[in-house]
Amino acid sequence: MWGSLRRSALHAADRIMESKTERKARLRKAAGDAIDRAIETGGDPFELMLGATGEGDNICVPYVQQHPFFSEKRPLFKTWEDRERDRDAAALAAEPGPIVWVRRQFDHHRHAAYRLADVRGWHWSNISGGINHLANRYYLHAYVMCDGMIAGELAHRCIHGPPPHRIKCASPKRATRNSGARSRRPGRASLLRFTSADDTPGGPSPGRRNRHAFAKAGAKRSAAHCASDPTN
Repeated sequence: MWGSLRRSALHAADRIMESKTERKARLRKAAGDAIDRAIETGGDPFELMLGATGEGDNICVPYVQQHPFFSEKRPLFKTWEDRERDRDAAALAAEPGPIVWVRRQFDHHRHAAYRLADVRGWHWSNISGGINHLANRYYLHAYVMCDGMIAGELAHRCIHGPPPHRIKCASPKRATRNSGARSRRPGRASLLRFTSADDTPGGPSPGRRNRHAFAKAGAKRSAAHCASDPTN
């Protein structure tokens, strides 16, 4: 026990004594070794370097990404993100029916795919769920269960209690424009076909002429809804 503690202390002392140039060289070599081990073992180079050096993500990620091996040998290994992307693609390909991509706020980078039949309560709104973020215009919104997605993830932390939660999400056009023919924002005909009449939007998207009046009415409705439903 004392021997291992002494070795750890000596190792830490060596780290303190090394110069900035020596540290960069050591980390650069560790990044190259991690990429080679990822090719041999099928592991993640970021995790391998983190485990070998004890450094944090803020050090390991840039050193691995900036190493020449990362671009030269990129087809030979997969990161955690690559595997997650492959799992999502396989899950989407296995779905026979229509798929809808939604996100918590209209401009959030996280998005998730749901079966159209699992998306309910379609309506136009300019206020998001959760943080009640005010959008730049009205977007098509609906409600989903926070754990019902097929692929992807949403900006939701389940702080209201044990999941699942019914949460409000937006379905902007740009969220699905590159996702294929089956993975797009549904039209009114699709909504009428796959959902009940109570779950379809009540009218067309608000136009420029009545934007201000619609915004006032929408804000009142959203405020009343948030007061009655804290998990929106």
